[in-house]
Amino acid sequence: MKDKNNIIRNPIDAAFLMEVKNIVERGRQQAYASVSQLMIETYWKIGERIVLQEQKGADRAEYGTQLISQLSEELTRTYGKGFSKRNLQYFRSFYLTFSDLEIVHTRVHNLSWSHIRTVLRVDDITAARWYMLTASQEMWSVRTLDRNISTQYYERHFKQPQLVENTKNDNKIDKLEILKSPIMAEFLGFRQIYI
Repeated sequence: MKDKNNIIRNPIDAAFLMEVKNIVERGRQQAYASVSQLMIETYWKIGERIVLQEQKGADRAEYGTQLISQLSEELTRTYGKGFSKRNLQYFRSFYLTFSDLEIVHTRVHNLSWSHIRTVLRVDDITAARWYMLTASQEMWSVRTLDRNISTQYYERHFKQPQLVENTKNDNKIDKLEILKSPIMAEFLGFRQIYI
């Protein structure tokens, strides 16, 4: 019987081993991305179905319906706590904010549900769409996205009127440009707004 500490190993070429490990890692990443995309699509479709049921062909939903509460109870009983009333409200909001599933597929394919839920805190639909698209393009982590929303990155860059008068000297440095950086805003102690 061989001692566990004296196990004889066949020598494996380090490059070969690294290549096989990379194949496994890529496969895992693709599997995770696929599951994440299917989850996002499922949540979007649930949101769409809730809106259609609420509105029943009308432009707006009737107030006072208990649809989401009742649906949450049934889905939680069958599938678990991932279908809380709050989550169903997120699914509904997701559909209302991004009503074209093809746009979700093509433009934000690399984001997780945590990214989307973070963006749904933003009341302004234009800003929410900008945050979603930019987070996807720039590969922002959920933490970076949250920080940029909390420090009003979009609002500071695109909604503020010009605070410095334009002069004929195009080389003049905008002294307020530094305030556009979320890191600088945090350092300077600007209050974070949670929506």
